Amino acid sequence: MTNRSNAILVYDSLASVQKWITVGAFVTCLSFIVAEVILRNVVRVSLFGTSEIAVLSAWWFYMFGASLGAWERTHIKADILLVFVKKNPRGMAIVRTISSSLTVFLCAATASWAFTYIDRAIDLHRTSSYLRIPMIFAQAPILIGLILMTFYFLLQLTDHVLQLTGKRPIAAYETGDA
Repeated sequence: MTNRSNAILVYDSLASVQKWITVGAFVTCLSFIVAEVILRNVVRVSLFGTSEIAVLSAWWFYMFGASLGAWERTHIKADILLVFVKKNPRGMAIVRTISSSLTVFLCAATASWAFTYIDRAIDLHRTSSYLRIPMIFAQAPILIGLILMTFYFLLQLTDHVLQLTGKRPIAAYETGDA
């Protein structure tokens, strides 16, 4: 096995774990929301703490779903400048490189803020209101998701720089914009 195939295996395995976490978080969130709706409207009782678990799992779902969007390169983009340079491949490569650079910077800065946010929650021993779940479980997916997104955006930036210099992209997950 070559180094490239080992890297692709690790890359795909990481995405596979993310997919399982995303699906698990979605199923958990949906299950608790449906259970609460049925209990409130049919049985006329409320199950203690269901909303906390739904919100907790929603954070895992949102952030891991966002990181999967970065992995697949299907995340939302505002590449309006590409419309003006679409007939110029070099111009498109320059715009994509600048856009990717800004994306990596902003995602890394946000990840840094998320780290500070979690560090403060740990120092203060914050817990949820009803079930007393440590807030680290609700805040960890924010940091983990942003770190994963920064990693994937960094790979995309590397691909765009390589394209700008006329070299072959390194992306393990090749898409139309790689």
